[in-house]
Amino acid sequence: MHNIFWALLVIFLVAALMRMDWAYYLVYVVGGVWVFSHWWVRRSLARLHMTRRVARYAFTNEHAPVRIELENRSWLPLPWLQIQEAVPLELKDQDDYRTIVSLGGRSRLVHDYTLYCRRRGYYTVGPLSLRTSDLFGFAEALWEEAGSAEFIVYPQIVPLERLGLPSRMPFGVLGARRQLTEDPARLSGVRAYAVGDGLRRIHWKSTAHADALLVKKFQPSQDLPASIVLDLDRAAYPVRVLLGASEWAISVAASLAGHLSEQRQAVGLVANGSDPLATSNAPPAITPRTGREHLMGVWRLLARIQLNSAAQPLPALIARHTADLPWGATLIVVTPHLDETTLWTLHNAYRRGSNVIVLICADQLDFRALQTRGKRLGVQLFHTVWERDLQAVAAD
Repeated sequence: MHNIFWALLVIFLVAALMRMDWAYYLVYVVGGVWVFSHWWVRRSLARLHMTRRVARYAFTNEHAPVRIELENRSWLPLPWLQIQEAVPLELKDQDDYRTIVSLGGRSRLVHDYTLYCRRRGYYTVGPLSLRTSDLFGFAEALWEEAGSAEFIVYPQIVPLERLGLPSRMPFGVLGARRQLTEDPARLSGVRAYAVGDGLRRIHWKSTAHADALLVKKFQPSQDLPASIVLDLDRAAYPVRVLLGASEWAISVAASLAGHLSEQRQAVGLVANGSDPLATSNAPPAITPRTGREHLMGVWRLLARIQLNSAAQPLPALIARHTADLPWGATLIVVTPHLDETTLWTLHNAYRRGSNVIVLICADQLDFRALQTRGKRLGVQLFHTVWERDLQAVAAD
């Protein structure tokens, strides 16, 4: 009641003129309650501490739990408190993220809800707003969070079999004639135990079966970097499957990066898409490296990158990017369409010593003929179109 002050003033003047004692009493009681209610509500809300606990990231089609912890550090209770969270539409798991609770003095309250990650992206959860008032409705207070929580939804990760690729397909791994290092991720067999072999090298199952000490034998290898080139030129995608095919291409690139990282392979990424967080017009690029942190950086870029209407042409992007690739590196191109100009650009990369693989993520009528021609030019072509996957992405 915003006009309660003026109403009390009018009653007080009438009581003074008419000499009505009960009116004085009414003014004192209502006025006291009004003043106390304003002090109570504002002090209680000012002493309220809020903490939001949410993971920094999740993958597509996962549910992410969020916990809101409220602590009333005042002795004064809050009869009712409305909690309202601002949640992006792409993360909503329910229609309304608003609830009303009661919070006593010197007490804590936990409010849980979930986010449904239906689409990759770079999101902010919040700000959270709190609203309360006294029991009579004399005073109302509103508090809004100053910031918000960043939340990343990574692209969907699928196994190589769903990409139309053999699971043991090598990406830039060459056998070495002389042993530089032994890679424990590549077991090549077992051999008899020799003096100096550590206990970790013993293959216990084979030892039990042969009734003799056998140790693991690892394949000596030389790892060469692999670089993924992702084509996100809007004009290259068919209009009818623009969203589905582009999201599928990003999922393919993310899955390949994950597979290569699991194989302890250095992997990099370059794309002609649009990065909302970029400070320049240069194509987003990540140099090949190994490690989990590096992979998360690749996935973070793939989570926020978008189609580009003014993208650099794919042949120019490939030519510029492959100039610094070492001999024997693998070049993986993910594109919805491969034309003659791009094919010859990839052939030039092959002649410079790169292992060239092209993954086409949309329908291309002349794919068989192009695949045969590419094989003669040293370019391996694969089709990664799966209608059920495109429909699932488009439906989300």
